[in-house]
Amino acid sequence: MLDRFGHLFHIDFGHFLGNTKTWAGMQRERAPFVLTPDFVYVMGGKESPTFARFIKLCCSAFNVLRRNANVFINLFNMMISSGMPELTTKDDIAYIKEALALDLNEEEADEQFEKLIYQSLSTKGTQINFAAHIIAHRKGMKDDRKASEKEKKKESK
Repeated sequence: MLDRFGHLFHIDFGHFLGNTKTWAGMQRERAPFVLTPDFVYVMGGKESPTFARFIKLCCSAFNVLRRNANVFINLFNMMISSGMPELTTKDDIAYIKEALALDLNEEEADEQFEKLIYQSLSTKGTQINFAAHIIAHRKGMKDDRKASEKEKKKESK
């Protein structure tokens, strides 16, 4: 993704197959996925039609993934030998099956996924982590601008 100055920044996929990051021996991420109040604010807030549509689209996408679970499970099984550190054992495949809630019907899966949305939204640790990322990126952008200004001064001499 790009920031408003055209800088590229990293999107963290730390939750891949349940392999979350730790800090000082503690699990850093506690939310099912990253969804902060900032994101919901941009959509118009929790009570907005846009947020309701977001929930509906997320639940629909989740059920599309569930309907195609066999494809994903087979592909991930074939990838076990790929050397990807997050995908090394059958336990990683079991995580996919559990995450897709294959024992539920579509209506139950919608309800479960909506609960995950609200759980993610209310996880304070994610909000703190997100704020730390913003601060770190701002510092990095300032450093980049300073280096760029120094380079321009050198070139103009």
